[in-house]
Amino acid sequence: MATTVLKQRPVASRRRISISFSQIFAHLVLLVMAFLSLTPFVWMILASFKNFKELVSSTNFLPEVWTLNNYSEIISRVNFPVAFINSTISAASVTAVTLFTSAALGYIFAKYRFWGKEQLFAVLLSTIMVPFAVVLVPLYITITGLGLANSLGGIIITGLWSTFGIFMLRQFMETIPFELIDAARIDGASEWRIFLQIIIPLSGAPLAALAVFAFLGNWDSYLWPLVVLSSPEKQTLPLVLAGLRNLWWTRYEMWSAGSMLTVIPVMLVYAFASKYFIRGIAMTGIKG
Repeated sequence: MATTVLKQRPVASRRRISISFSQIFAHLVLLVMAFLSLTPFVWMILASFKNFKELVSSTNFLPEVWTLNNYSEIISRVNFPVAFINSTISAASVTAVTLFTSAALGYIFAKYRFWGKEQLFAVLLSTIMVPFAVVLVPLYITITGLGLANSLGGIIITGLWSTFGIFMLRQFMETIPFELIDAARIDGASEWRIFLQIIIPLSGAPLAALAVFAFLGNWDSYLWPLVVLSSPEKQTLPLVLAGLRNLWWTRYEMWSAGSMLTVIPVMLVYAFASKYFIRGIAMTGIKG
């Protein structure tokens, strides 16, 4: 009787990872660019904890004596808390309403059929090409006629819709199957219920990405608030930050502290929504 000899198969060797010179060079370039981009920001953070004498005379990167006097002086002397509240109210209001109007109009342009839809959408997109400086004076005259000059309402009302947001949400909502909407209609769901309970939950990631865009755009806005707001108690953070130059012409540590107080909320918003922001950009097919 023949004896069968079973030979043990050799263990497969681990696949070697080959890294080409071009990949190494590309990563080195990216590291250098990241370092150059982050260095000014890190310097601003550390400068905000230095006193004026150390900042202008010392060559050390880290503070020799850490201090919070710059932050306390800004908060107590330039009406910073009021400006922070004004910016928060303006940015939060504009972001919330922009999300609703962009989602509603994006849904209409994506899933409804009516005469002239494509032509109307093309006209709407063409407004993106119009520079803001062109409509600045007519917009200010309109706001003044409505009695909203020198008030946060004059800033908020002009940001209640976003052409970019409508386009962004339309791009995503076109991928939602019509069968899902038709099934909801057959079950007796109203159009508002379909929009609020089906379309909005499915559009969570694009809405998060648009929220970041809308919040940052309004939070960092300078030109339009400068034109509309004249009273110190109505000013937003960018205006107060620009006013630091008049109060402290060469006090760079004060500028750094004021910039940090302005940037921190933006960093928190992006840190909270970064995952949804990247996912929303990928889902809408928008590329930079």
